[in-house]
Amino acid sequence: MNHKTKHDLVILNLISDFEESISTGRGMFLSEKSYFEIIEYYHKDNQLKKALSVTDMAIKQFNFQVEYYLRKANILKRLNRPQECLAVLDKAEEIAPFELDVKLMKIKVFAYSGNITGAQQILAEVKSYMTDSEATEVLLSESYIHEVTQEYDQMYSVLKKAISNDPHNDESLDRFWIAIEFSKNYYNAIQFLLSIIDRTPYSYLAWYNLGEAYSCVGEYSKAIDALEYSFIIKPDFQVAYYECADICIQEKNHKKALEIYKEALVQFGADEEVLLNMAECQKELGNLSAAKYNLYKALKFDPYNDEVYFKLGSCYAIERNWNNAIKAFHKAISIEENTEDYYLGLAESYYSLGSFEKADFFYRKATTIAPEDSSYWSKYATFLIKTGERSLALQLLRKAEDFTFGADLLYCQATASILEKNEKGYLIMEEALQEDFSLHPMIFQIEPELALDKKIIAMINYFR
Repeated sequence: MNHKTKHDLVILNLISDFEESISTGRGMFLSEKSYFEIIEYYHKDNQLKKALSVTDMAIKQFNFQVEYYLRKANILKRLNRPQECLAVLDKAEEIAPFELDVKLMKIKVFAYSGNITGAQQILAEVKSYMTDSEATEVLLSESYIHEVTQEYDQMYSVLKKAISNDPHNDESLDRFWIAIEFSKNYYNAIQFLLSIIDRTPYSYLAWYNLGEAYSCVGEYSKAIDALEYSFIIKPDFQVAYYECADICIQEKNHKKALEIYKEALVQFGADEEVLLNMAECQKELGNLSAAKYNLYKALKFDPYNDEVYFKLGSCYAIERNWNNAIKAFHKAISIEENTEDYYLGLAESYYSLGSFEKADFFYRKATTIAPEDSSYWSKYATFLIKTGERSLALQLLRKAEDFTFGADLLYCQATASILEKNEKGYLIMEEALQEDFSLHPMIFQIEPELALDKKIIAMINYFR
């Protein structure tokens, strides 16, 4: 058993004994250290009211211990009770009038309460006598003022100074990403963070911020590496796993994303979102059995998750198990009836079964929900062309022009017109090729025989 595990057991035993003493009313003498540990446990576990109650008990027993007042003020700040928080800080200031931490917390509370003048006055005061070793914490407090006043470049600048002073200060690094994001200083931040990592190579937050900055400038491979370093350094840094996996999915690297989700599963246990994302990766990798297994596990967390049923339907559709796909899509719609993809899944399943009337109804429903998206109109038009309803397809495409535009619609219009022996179709085909050449294979997916049309082939070769 390692030292951390032993320490965790000691804390859990302390909490257990404390809660038993409260429930039985027998009382329990606690040292200052024990109070701090209990407060910290409840605080980290987001049991803020319990933490507040224990802090009051500690203050009653050790009423000249400023640290307890600071803990209480911090809890009240998190509970969004600023006036009570300031009252506690005033009491702390009476006990220790020159305690810097009290003044710095006052700056933060004043700033978030909108009392910018009050915050600036205290800031000016502490800046007049702060030492070099206190500069980081003072700059950190100043960043709260700039955040509230939306002076994001100044916020970025003071946090950069704070981190330069002390690259081990986690709060500065944690807030630095907010400043980077709002100030858009991505490129400058990348260079700065690389220099900080040279000084402190095991700073998980520096690596995390670097990964996020790389992602914002489109350097996705570097972003993945940086985010991976952050959770390798700190294995319980949950957000880094998910951010990294999200970028992997975005980059179509589903294999790596799946590996990361599996690591997260070991670290944090199963949850609905992770199982859903794992299933998506497994589906993309062709492992449909594993995908369905994880989706059914996700339903145990929430049996009314429409997205899970939609993904189940998608898996069944890939397997050409149309009846199960239809059941899953219907279930998704019964939970959430305004998602166009669910209707599209139903339409394509019914089309594959030859139930053209039902397919038509659900294609139309998808275009009604998302009329601004050309892809639903083009899929509906493709269905009509493939089932011989070319004139209806052309009518539909003319209607679509009232809502949206896209090269995919032009290709559908050109295909239907050419099949109807309308020479105007070739002019529309030319317009489509000019608009987006990469989409041209869709005409052969709609009607493979058009690959024999020499005029079309000549046009494609010309634009190629």
